Amino acid sequence: MTDPAGTARPCDLLVTAAWVITVDADRRILRDGGIAVTGDTIVAVGKAADLDREFTPARRIDRPDSVVLPGMANGHRHLLCCAKGAMPEGGTTLQSLRRFIYPSFSSLEPEDMNVYARHATAEMIRNGTTLFEEPGCNHIDAVLPAIAESGMRARIGLWTWDQRGSGGSDGLPDWLRLDTAAAIRRLEDGLATVQAFGNARIRPAVCVEGVTTCSDELTVAAARLAEESRTLAVQHKSTSQREVELELKVFGERPVKHTASIKALNEYTLLNHVTSLDADDVAAIADSGATVSWNPSTALKLAKGTTQHSRFPELVAAGVPMGLGTDAENCSNHQDICRAIYLAALLPRDAREDPGAVSAETAVELGTLGGARALRFDDVTGSLEPGKQADIVVFDTDDYDWRPLHNPIANLAYGVTGHSVDTVLIGGKVVLENKKSTVVDEDALREEVEATDRRILKKIGIDPSPAWPVI
Repeated sequence: MTDPAGTARPCDLLVTAAWVITVDADRRILRDGGIAVTGDTIVAVGKAADLDREFTPARRIDRPDSVVLPGMANGHRHLLCCAKGAMPEGGTTLQSLRRFIYPSFSSLEPEDMNVYARHATAEMIRNGTTLFEEPGCNHIDAVLPAIAESGMRARIGLWTWDQRGSGGSDGLPDWLRLDTAAAIRRLEDGLATVQAFGNARIRPAVCVEGVTTCSDELTVAAARLAEESRTLAVQHKSTSQREVELELKVFGERPVKHTASIKALNEYTLLNHVTSLDADDVAAIADSGATVSWNPSTALKLAKGTTQHSRFPELVAAGVPMGLGTDAENCSNHQDICRAIYLAALLPRDAREDPGAVSAETAVELGTLGGARALRFDDVTGSLEPGKQADIVVFDTDDYDWRPLHNPIANLAYGVTGHSVDTVLIGGKVVLENKKSTVVDEDALREEVEATDRRILKKIGIDPSPAWPVI
């Protein structure tokens, strides 16, 4: 690797660390490794001593005790804030959606969505996430500038439904009542809006809500539009056993199988949740080339029965491109992909009584390259290798989470949270340094989002007070 002429070449940045987890094709882990960056692109990955001889960097980030990982991906992250911790306890998926989440979403104005988008992106970056999927938002013209300001990569489209699905319209808000033709036009408008925004880091998606709220005609139209535009058709699917029961009653088929039957399941489909599957569903997803976002903390909080009905190890074994997600505030109450990695590694083991159901390595891969593949962003991110964008996460290991440190993959899978993330780069730009955002005033943003929450909660008649007496 050393220049035989003894002349080092310039680069903009050199990052060095005790451990560099590349997630490259060979899954190399470099001891005392480094990453050289020019512009927004990685130009070399190797031993720090070799890179020191090969490059003269304009800037260095030397963290001799740190662990470096590719930027993590959140495969399912609604930007609507829904006042974290305010959702009434005890609701199932369908109950929580219709009692709290839909009313909250319907009450948001453009300025609210802008605040929530700025807050959500700041929180994700703080936890080491550099790429996410927004599976359908409103007021997209107010959201796109917030994402662009953060520097994050994203898949995004407009929240769309025609309220003509298997669950019926009872309990659905008057907000966004569209016939099917109007809903299809909204899908097209969302696609065109993201394309016209013209930010290379923000790619469009064709988003249908999908949890028993969309007609077959709309679902098929979304699949065709995504295929024609070579983007992703995003939908929530098979999110609970109750949804499966409803669709069996209406269609005589389980949700995934029915989606395949109407020819709306293909390589441009991204399925969120899929917590209730059978072997035929797994085969249908694998055969179609569709991708999946596995959202384990949402499944637990909303009692989806993921340990009884899911088939995530089988999806991994079938080679389905799959990432991890955290969903909206009240579905997880956190946006930490490290926590999702932990749950992905452990839940299937207990459910199957099989300690090898999902390995630590697989779980870490799901949080990085797996997510990039699921969102069809792996051409630019998800691993640390020359030619990829410089999306880099530096973990501070001076903490009990990380010590003792013998195998960083084991620490990441079983003990680390995003709170140990110290520095984050997206496309070579430092967006978090010393655990502080370089993009937004975090204190002012927290005050702004809490004021917005209080106003929205009052508007929809929700009292977020604790059940225990407050004196």
